[in-house]
Amino acid sequence: MSTRIPLFLILRDLSQPSRYETNGGSRGLQAPEKDSQIRGPLGPDLCSHRLVLWNLRIGFLLVLLLSLAVSVSAQTPQEKQQAKQLAEKAQSEGSDRARQVQDYCAATRLDPSDRKIAAACASYRSGLLNDDSAWLASAIAAYKNHDLDRAESNAKLVSSYDDKLSGQARFVLALVKNDRLLAQVKSAWDKGDFATVLSAAQAIDNPADKTAAAAYVNNVSLYNSYIAQANQLQASSPQKAIDQLALAQALNPSGPANPTARIAEIQKAMQAKTAPPPPPQKPVDSAAETAKKIAKLTADAHADEQKGNLQEAVNRYTQILKLDPANKDAQANTDRIEQLLKSDPAAARNQLKSAIRSFYQAQFEDAERALRDYLKSPQTAKDSGPAYFYLGATLVAHSMLDTPRTKWPGPSADAQTAFREARKASYNPVRSYLSPALLKVWDTAQ
Repeated sequence: MSTRIPLFLILRDLSQPSRYETNGGSRGLQAPEKDSQIRGPLGPDLCSHRLVLWNLRIGFLLVLLLSLAVSVSAQTPQEKQQAKQLAEKAQSEGSDRARQVQDYCAATRLDPSDRKIAAACASYRSGLLNDDSAWLASAIAAYKNHDLDRAESNAKLVSSYDDKLSGQARFVLALVKNDRLLAQVKSAWDKGDFATVLSAAQAIDNPADKTAAAAYVNNVSLYNSYIAQANQLQASSPQKAIDQLALAQALNPSGPANPTARIAEIQKAMQAKTAPPPPPQKPVDSAAETAKKIAKLTADAHADEQKGNLQEAVNRYTQILKLDPANKDAQANTDRIEQLLKSDPAAARNQLKSAIRSFYQAQFEDAERALRDYLKSPQTAKDSGPAYFYLGATLVAHSMLDTPRTKWPGPSADAQTAFREARKASYNPVRSYLSPALLKVWDTAQ
C-alpha cells in the first residue's frame, strides 16, 4: 500500500537540509542510524520518499532560473526600436526639460539594457530636479523678502516634472497673486476708487489676505451708508446731513461724492438763510440838500466859535468836509482853530472837555480825533492822564460797538498803550460814569 505525502511536509523539506545529505558531500545517500527516531505521523515510511523530495527541490530551482532568463530577454525588437526613437526625440527637446526627462526615462523602461539611455535618464532627471529645487528655494526667499516680482519669475521657472515641486511653485504664485490683489485694494481705497476695491477683493482667494481685504469692503459699505443718510437728511435737517458727511470724510477724505465740498455747500446755504438782511442804504442827498446841510453846519460852527466851544466848531467843520471834501473854507477854519487850541491853554482845556463830551455822546470818531489832536499839543503835559484814558476808552467802546460780543477780540494795541500811559500819569477815572465792560478792560490792562 502506497503512502501519500502531505503537501505541507514537502514544502517544509524544500526549505530544510535533507537527512540524506552527506557531511562531506562525497559519500552519496546515507541511511539513518538504527537508533534514529523519525517523529511525525508517518513514522518510518517517510524515509522511502526522501529521494523524491530532493529531486523536487532541484527541479524547483531549475524552473526559477529559467523564468529569470526569460524575463531578462523579454524586450522585443519593436520595443528596442521604440526606445531608440524616444531617446532621439528627447535629444531635441531641450526647450522643454520636463518632457525631455520623461521621454528619456520612458525609453529606459522600454529597453533597460541600453546603458546610454539609462544614464541620460538619470543625469537629465537629476539636473532638472536640482534646478527646480533651486528655483523654488529662490522664489520662496524672494517672497519672504517682499520681492514679489522676483518670487513670481523664479516660481514660473520650476517645471511641471515633479508634482511636489511644481505644486509648491504654484502655491508661491498664488501667494504673489493674492498679495498683489491686496495691495491693489489698499491703493484703490486711498484713491477713493471703491469699484476697484470691491472687484480686487472679490478676486482674492487666500484666507489671510481675504480677511484683510474684507475690512476695506466693510469700510466701503459704511462710507456709502453715511453718504446715503446725508442725502436723505439734507433737505429736512441740514446739520444732521453735515454730521453724516463729516463721518464719511473722516473715514476716507478721498472718497466719492466729495463730502468736503458738500459740507461747505450746505453750510453756505444755512448761513444764507440765517444771515440778517443787509442794512438799508442811505439815500444819496441831492446837491440842494447837501448845500443846505453845509450852510447849517457852517452857521453852527460860527456860533460855537463865538461861544468859545472851539472843539465843537472843529467837529462841525469836519462834518462839512465829509460832505464836501473840497470845501476850502471848512478846511481853513479847521486848521486855524486847531492851531489856536494848541497855543491857548484855555482853548486846549476846552478841547479836552469837548472830546470827553463827544465820547459820552457816542461820537467816537470825533472824540478820537480831538483827543489825538490834544495829545499833540504842548499844553497836554498837565492833563495827559484823562486824555490818554478817554482815548483808550474811545477805542475800546468803538470796537465793542462794531463787533458782536461773542466775537470781540479784545482791546487793540493802541487802546492798551493809551491805558498804560494813563496809569503812568496816575489817572483814576470816575467809575460811576463808565460801563462795567469798559471798566473790566481798564482793570485788566497792563
